Amino acid sequence: MNSDFSAYTTDDLLRMIYDGEDRGENFAYDALWTAFKRWRKGIDLEPLIQLLQSEKSSERQRGAWYLDEAHPPADLMADAVIELADDPMSYCRWRFVAYVKNSGLYSDAIADRLAACLLDLDLYVRAQTIFWAVVASDKTFAHFSEAVLTGAGSMLSKFRNPESAGFWRESERKRAARGIEIARRLRAGESVASIRESMPEEDSFSFDNLASSSHAIKRALERRAAKAGAAPGP
Repeated sequence: MNSDFSAYTTDDLLRMIYDGEDRGENFAYDALWTAFKRWRKGIDLEPLIQLLQSEKSSERQRGAWYLDEAHPPADLMADAVIELADDPMSYCRWRFVAYVKNSGLYSDAIADRLAACLLDLDLYVRAQTIFWAVVASDKTFAHFSEAVLTGAGSMLSKFRNPESAGFWRESERKRAARGIEIARRLRAGESVASIRESMPEEDSFSFDNLASSSHAIKRALERRAAKAGAAPGP
């Protein structure tokens, strides 16, 4: 077939990758990276947006993976990306957090979705949101902290019993505050091990995940300190 991929639309390339026809060993790889390069420049984004908004969970997950690999411009993807935060598939929700972290996308609406991700019952989504909060700018972290601590992201109660509703509201409040406190202490340079020891109520998975990102956290702290003209914390 024609090896000049510029002759094909992005939609055609994606279709040919998955239609089962043998087009050579490297076709799928080359065609996909052609699509990624276009999306990275903000070109022909509609096929990606259609995947992200598909009614099929498998297509939304594929679109979320493409999103993370291609890094299309945030200003062109904001409306489609924000929908991932409400997706029933946790994979899509954590890809939302990853895209926000990598792109710098932020707004009041994004803050509300991130606050919900901080309370997510999928611990990977929660840990990734804490990690985002650690590496965010001082201004963004201050805004996000205030939003979370004033109730942003709280799930509407499904309990008619006022006592049950009250219990879950209090549980959410404590969990939200704990997430912000973990991020704040990591931003101050405290170790994951130290915070873990003082917070036995936090699931160990959160700390395991944050520990795996310790080098990225250290680099973020060093960049922040250098930007502020101060020495890194301990």
